[in-house]
Amino acid sequence: MTVGSGGAGGGPTKDATQPKVLLVDLDDTLYRCPKIPAIVKQRIQEYMVQKLGISEDEVAAKTLNLYLSHGTTLCGLVASGYRIDFDAWHEFVHQGALDYDTLLQPDPSLRDILCSIDLPKYILTNANKVHTERCLARLGLSDCFQGLFYFENVMELAAQRGIDVSHAVLCKPDPRIYSLVAEQLGVRLSEVLFFDDSARNVAAAHGLGAKTVLVGAEKPCPGADLALPTMHALPAAMPQLLDQPGLVHEHHARGHGRGADALVVGVGAGAGPSGSSAIAVSVPAS
Repeated sequence: MTVGSGGAGGGPTKDATQPKVLLVDLDDTLYRCPKIPAIVKQRIQEYMVQKLGISEDEVAAKTLNLYLSHGTTLCGLVASGYRIDFDAWHEFVHQGALDYDTLLQPDPSLRDILCSIDLPKYILTNANKVHTERCLARLGLSDCFQGLFYFENVMELAAQRGIDVSHAVLCKPDPRIYSLVAEQLGVRLSEVLFFDDSARNVAAAHGLGAKTVLVGAEKPCPGADLALPTMHALPAAMPQLLDQPGLVHEHHARGHGRGADALVVGVGAGAGPSGSSAIAVSVPAS
């Protein structure tokens, strides 16, 4: 399995290091639904006006500036000195505003693709746990991943590693998040294949040595080894990843896989080096 063999959207990479882990963003990467980011953006601005007292005249520009300078608007607000209840923020912005059953539909073809890749697969998202789990459940992809890295457990992991998040948010594209995740999974970043729709998230991971795929584009950006219009183009672009079709699906069918409630990365659990088998990350969700 040689990732550097090239394919649609980009030429061969210089380093043919074999990936041991797939790290995949959630929103606008695993699925595309333009209504969701539009609703989230509107709710973020409503929160800033209603809860933080920011003027309606300046909220749009402030939202954009904070997003561009800090990675997420939430991160920028916290860095600017606003005290925010994170659970209340996510409830207001995501699960309290999104009708998941209407906006998202099961994606059996993507499920088949993911289940045909004989490598551990993990989600890395700036979103919170509830949003992540609801999206994956609605897409029918919950058991395609061996673990989830989302807002809450990334913040917990950062605190355990000595990063001060008492009045700060750690999120992509901060390079520390990729290093923390790789360390937790027991792999080098050069052994990670990272998928994201954000050019700056991809570039940050690539700068640390990860192999990167920009999703939602026809051509790679600086820092991306490959570009895919959607994740459905993965088999044609990187057929070498699907060299053991059905293995992961069969593993779950035999009853050895865990349900969605256990697909949560336990930041206190040790994770050994990854190979063809899934890394042991088995702390049930609370």
